[in-house]
Amino acid sequence: MRRFHPVIAAAATRASRQWGRGASDEIDDIVQEIYLKFCAGQARILTNFRSPEEEAIYGYVKVAATNIAHDFFRKHHAAKRGAHQTVSASQIADVAAAFPNMDRQLSLAEIDQTLRNQTEQNNNGKRDRAVFRLYYRHGMTAQAIAGLPGIGLTSKGVEGVLHRLTKAIRMALGNMQGSEAE
Repeated sequence: MRRFHPVIAAAATRASRQWGRGASDEIDDIVQEIYLKFCAGQARILTNFRSPEEEAIYGYVKVAATNIAHDFFRKHHAAKRGAHQTVSASQIADVAAAFPNMDRQLSLAEIDQTLRNQTEQNNNGKRDRAVFRLYYRHGMTAQAIAGLPGIGLTSKGVEGVLHRLTKAIRMALGNMQGSEAE
């Protein structure tokens, strides 16, 4: 502890000044978190380090402490935004977006109905509809959607579902508009 405490405290101080208030109590919390992470799993972080250079451990501890400090603040800021409150993807996806423009609301209703028609025979239709709505209505990225529990797809898989559904909806809506024009 005597050997590495200055390195750890410096990393905590830098992160606190960058992310937080820079107050001593905050720095103490970060230092405590760093020590906890270093001791977790039978000190796996420290015991797995191997280097022929004797002084390399200082750089390793500095980088590890800095990463732990940044993770501390990311977690803290995510908690402020309500990241601990989770709901299922299907609950999010079924929330209708409110639009004051009636024409846009009607076209969204057409898209939603076409989406249902395109996915009702599919075994994964409910999941595919959720992916489509999360992406287009709620603005989530394919990677964020893939990370949701219950989706069961990689980001490439999500992109594939989106491509397939978008193409099918465009074709179906194009056919509907073509038949209305006649």
